[in-house]
Amino acid sequence: MDLGRNFSGLAKAIPLFAAILAVALLYSPSLTVLWKKWILWDQDLAHSIPTLGVMLALLARRTYVVAELKPKKNATYWLLLSALAICSLGWYLFESLSISLPAYFMLIAVLCLFISTSFSTQLTLAILPTLGLLIFVIPVWSDLTGVLVELSSFVVGHAVKLSHLTVLLEGSSIFLPSGTIYIADGCSGIRYLIISLLMGYILILLNQYKLRNAIATLAIAGLLGLIANWLRIYLLVVIGYHSEMQSSLMHDHETFGWIVFACILIPAIYFSPVSKTANPIIHIPKRVSFLPLLPLAIGPALLYLGSTTTSTNTPLNINHLSQYKIASNERIGIALHPKITHADGQTVEIDQLKIRVDLFTNTPAEPRKEIVPFIGSLTDRNEWLLEQSPKAAPENFDIGIYKQVGGTSRIIIAKQYIVGTMHTDSYLEAKLIQIVAKAMGDSYFGLLTAQANCATDCTTELAIITGALPRINRTQ
Repeated sequence: MDLGRNFSGLAKAIPLFAAILAVALLYSPSLTVLWKKWILWDQDLAHSIPTLGVMLALLARRTYVVAELKPKKNATYWLLLSALAICSLGWYLFESLSISLPAYFMLIAVLCLFISTSFSTQLTLAILPTLGLLIFVIPVWSDLTGVLVELSSFVVGHAVKLSHLTVLLEGSSIFLPSGTIYIADGCSGIRYLIISLLMGYILILLNQYKLRNAIATLAIAGLLGLIANWLRIYLLVVIGYHSEMQSSLMHDHETFGWIVFACILIPAIYFSPVSKTANPIIHIPKRVSFLPLLPLAIGPALLYLGSTTTSTNTPLNINHLSQYKIASNERIGIALHPKITHADGQTVEIDQLKIRVDLFTNTPAEPRKEIVPFIGSLTDRNEWLLEQSPKAAPENFDIGIYKQVGGTSRIIIAKQYIVGTMHTDSYLEAKLIQIVAKAMGDSYFGLLTAQANCATDCTTELAIITGALPRINRTQ
């Protein structure tokens, strides 16, 4: 009997699920890219497909009642309809320029506005918390990796000191008598944090917590996710110390981490407060407006009909460095490894200082690929630690002084990002100005680096390389 009522209630929500499907089909270019990220089960979006299943299940279990309602054609309605058209155009702009993350946020806004204008604002507000699960399936979390690595190094480092173990701590490296444990990007705990926040958010939806309790739940969930990762790393240090790095857990630390995570999170979920609040009734209008389909289709139609702009840029080079004394067979500094192609490299002598200049480039293989790709760290953080970032760098250059982990050697590395014809010292700014570059028909990206070995504290080398950078910058 209850099963029959459930199917009857779900049948009333078929127009709502049809609206979600319509948005998914029309905006499939974004979803196709996301799908490729979702099926990478070892990455920070591996939970996305189950999360979407949970979202649809939570929408299906709500109590729907068909009512004699229809969207009112008042000022608010036309404002929402205009906002839908603007967001659809915004999605087209970002999608056509291959700026993925803003396109995903525009897609979520389009979905909410389409439901509001097709059904009612009350319906959207009722299911908006459930639609909030979509924030967990877009790649907005990976930028926290670097911060979480530093935080893990800080917390675990202090915990190890309190344990009175004979270890040396330097940056994200922990030197044991029998080996070294590196707190790399894979040890950031980003997946534990996301899953923990996701579970906390699902608890909020299931128990319909009030705002105060919801904030507290998310805060506790986030903290437990971080603690699980810190405890995992700390236990691995202790186990590695006492087993002289011979324990099998040192090699299978991923499984060990999920066991630690489960031991912390499962009791927290079990003892979390349970609300007995009745499932509120959601009214589905008997008549649905089809007018919003017009602004909904603006972005996809423009993307389908639009032509691809041809790149007019000229590849950059560092041939002008031939005017200086070339020491091409001599390696200065360290081998950098950003995740893009190494185009050219030379070691030259400028103002009696040997400087290694490298140019890394990227040109999208497909017209709708991003100009500025993910680069990653220039140096291996397990071997080189950023000691300071001098502020005396020339315009559009970022300079860092790196110290060898476990040693005394130091190097200076200066870098600059080149997007089309524009130069910047900020990776975030490079991601933003690629919009302008793509609109101008430029699809070239370059990373120019210059580095030098330091004799002592880098003071002399810093002054020389700072003066030489404007000459090195003549990349055309």
